[in-house]
Amino acid sequence: MKMDYQEAIRILTEKAEPVEVEEIPLEKCAGRVLGADIIAGENVPSFDRSPYDGYAFRAADTQEATEQTPVTLKVVENIRAGQTPKSTINPGEAIRLMTGAPVPTGADAVCKYEDTEFTDNIVTLKKSYKPGDNVVTAGEDISKGSELMHRGYRIDAGMMGTLASLGIMSVPVYRKPVIGIISTGDEVVEPGEELPPGKIRNSNRYTIAAALESIGLETRYLGHTDDTVEGISELISEGEKSCDLLISTGGVSVGDYDLVPDAMEACGYEVFTRGVAMKPGMACAYGKKTVTRQGTERAQLFLGLSGNPASSLTNLQCVCYPAIRKIAGLAEYEHKKTGFKSGSDITKIGKMGTRFIRGKVDFRDGDIVLDVPSSQGNVVISSAIRCDAYAIFSAGHAPVRQGDMIEGFMV
Repeated sequence: MKMDYQEAIRILTEKAEPVEVEEIPLEKCAGRVLGADIIAGENVPSFDRSPYDGYAFRAADTQEATEQTPVTLKVVENIRAGQTPKSTINPGEAIRLMTGAPVPTGADAVCKYEDTEFTDNIVTLKKSYKPGDNVVTAGEDISKGSELMHRGYRIDAGMMGTLASLGIMSVPVYRKPVIGIISTGDEVVEPGEELPPGKIRNSNRYTIAAALESIGLETRYLGHTDDTVEGISELISEGEKSCDLLISTGGVSVGDYDLVPDAMEACGYEVFTRGVAMKPGMACAYGKKTVTRQGTERAQLFLGLSGNPASSLTNLQCVCYPAIRKIAGLAEYEHKKTGFKSGSDITKIGKMGTRFIRGKVDFRDGDIVLDVPSSQGNVVISSAIRCDAYAIFSAGHAPVRQGDMIEGFMV
């Protein structure tokens, strides 16, 4: 009996181990996975400042100000952003300042230019202000000692700006995992080679690499081998020297020449899964061994996927992605399931195992709609073009009509 896909995900993620953390320059951090929690070492801004071009003054001096009885203050200094006030504000005084300039000592309120009448030497206010009005206080953006970012999340524009605001120029991030890709099969030739009768082009190599690189991983093509235990084992052994995880395509079914599981065992892998109850992507073999790299022992996973193009991609994205995301250091590595409105009728769901149907997410009339290509066959890779989500159906699920709600996840 084939393993349930959720059980396969659980086992893979339990056995997966994040790669180590490295320090890299801030300018190289965008899109990388943060490798440590970030605690603010200072306030941002580090001083009270003005959000406007305007005037700083004592709020107490404006308590009686109205349109009919305005208050006039003496302007004692002009301050630009980046300058430090030389004057301390006394009763009846104001300082003209630009956006971002420090609020001077003694002042506790700011007004916009357009709310005043002014000359070079005086400013007239026609309303009252309270202490703190229009003042960006020290630490209003970031408070010293606050925990701003947790490890395990990708560094986005907001994180980059926050790190720069704190003066952090060297950032701990998880090293990008290197995924080794192995192609197997006597029938496989490379895309640039002549295509003899009975042969197929090696599309899996490029499909799997693109899927992995799209989620921030590095890939390394280890080569192609015919269907022999010796040839497959040689590529596995070579990949273990430099790759954090190995993926092969082909040779995992039950035929006489499906020898990847034998090669895995010959290389010391514990093969803990031989097939998952899913369609497409049922044929697979997952294994684990302990390797020593740079003096450190760590778990090495091997993911043997089907040679059928759509099957290998579906298994990779639906079952293997959570473990791969965990290896990359991501804190939220599980699929985030959501509801879609079906964009069409779906009648061919099947009675054996979980069915994954790929589709394209669209937003129409306020709904999240999943448009499903009509062809979902094991070898039909062209229907995966622009697909960014899967719908999940249990075995024997009733046919779906256009507009019905279905469950799935984005990839």
